Amino acid sequence: MTLQDIADHLGVSKFAVSRALAGKDGVSPTTRQRIADTAVELGYSRPVDVAPAQPIIQIVFAEHDPVNSELWMQMQNGIQGEAAAAGFQVQTHWAPDAERVGAIAGISAGFILVGQHSAETVEAFRRSGQAMVRLGWVSPLEQTDQVSGADHEAGNAVGQYLIARGHRRIAFVHGSRVLRGRMERLFGLREAALACAGTRISEIQFSPANPFAEAFLNLSVDGELPTALFCSHDSLGVFVVSELHRLGYSVPDDVSVIGYGDFAAATQISPMLTTLRLPGTDMGIAAFRTVMDRLDPSRRQLPPQRLMLVPELIERDSVANLAP
Repeated sequence: MTLQDIADHLGVSKFAVSRALAGKDGVSPTTRQRIADTAVELGYSRPVDVAPAQPIIQIVFAEHDPVNSELWMQMQNGIQGEAAAAGFQVQTHWAPDAERVGAIAGISAGFILVGQHSAETVEAFRRSGQAMVRLGWVSPLEQTDQVSGADHEAGNAVGQYLIARGHRRIAFVHGSRVLRGRMERLFGLREAALACAGTRISEIQFSPANPFAEAFLNLSVDGELPTALFCSHDSLGVFVVSELHRLGYSVPDDVSVIGYGDFAAATQISPMLTTLRLPGTDMGIAAFRTVMDRLDPSRRQLPPQRLMLVPELIERDSVANLAP
């Protein structure tokens, strides 16, 4: 007779059974008594002289993403710090396929999924019945808890910041339309422009077939190019500053550039990037606490929630003030 047998008999998680029989918190008094009664009924005998293992939270990263690696490391640090304080182990996995999910679930109290996982992988984790939260964007109405940055709000704030400094021709620079967070920043930027007549928002979506320099110069209208570029992340901002210099433009005298993330690269160029700082460590902490909430049986059936943490605008030297 095993803990899993008891869990299957009652329709609860193995983690709940382990906590109840070890006399630890995390289960309600009613559930604890049901588990204890069932253990006696089924003849379960708890192993002796073996210290109970710490419950495990799994951090599951999507495919390696060099753009977000610094942010993911911050998130992992936040998760691990909270887990250690709460008496949990943390294990990490990279891009497991749906077949591996069952093996991971069998030793887990809950999951934190980081990045853009396939729908099949997400569904496999959901079917496991364990507590789960996603760090990153989810599908519309997806029945999963989510922790993210306030992307739409951030884009709106950048728009207001640039408009207040006299910029009326602004472009959003990115490489792909498939990432929801980046598109939300574009939507927020456009929303800010609606409140200021005469402000024009353009989009530079470049690729190997449509290089940045060509895409930027093609935005010329009556000889006028954008005076400010909002880049979807700091690494891209660094690249854009380099390309503008190569084309003979001065930053910020000719073109202002603003990034997103406040990663190390933002301070390793001249001029240093004005950007928005993402609270990566705090996002990890919030994700772990959300999993802990779901381990409380009284909160397990509550509707999924969306928790957005607010970035901070970091002013440096890459944005010019054109206001009179």
